[in-house]
Amino acid sequence: MPAAKKKTATKRATDTRAAQPCDLAHGLAHELAQAAWAEADRALAEAMAEFEAWQQGDADAAAFVGQALRRAGRTRGLTPLSQAGQVEPYDASRHALANTPSTQPSQVRIKSAGVLRGGEVLAKARATPLRRRS
Repeated sequence: MPAAKKKTATKRATDTRAAQPCDLAHGLAHELAQAAWAEADRALAEAMAEFEAWQQGDADAAAFVGQALRRAGRTRGLTPLSQAGQVEPYDASRHALANTPSTQPSQVRIKSAGVLRGGEVLAKARATPLRRRS
């Protein structure tokens, strides 16, 4: 008889553990991540389709490509690093130089923005060294 009670107690412990909030939170996080991926996939698909139109000479397509890519990036937590035309101090961890100067520049002009996720640089900003005036 004691063995039967032991099985019942074990079964109850298993049933209780299965319904814990931790498991529910994990399931919700998984579903939210899947939804974010699906939304980013749709935006990327739109950008790819618009890019084809852009290559065929549709001038408006460039704006749509940019819009779709920014939406996909926001969905995945990506943010721009710098802004085209901006001048800022050179940082090798944040900037990729278009040409290699003989000396490290103190400042650069951004040609195209890089991409961040949180504090991590996923793509460096493309930049050109600023020449010092004599």
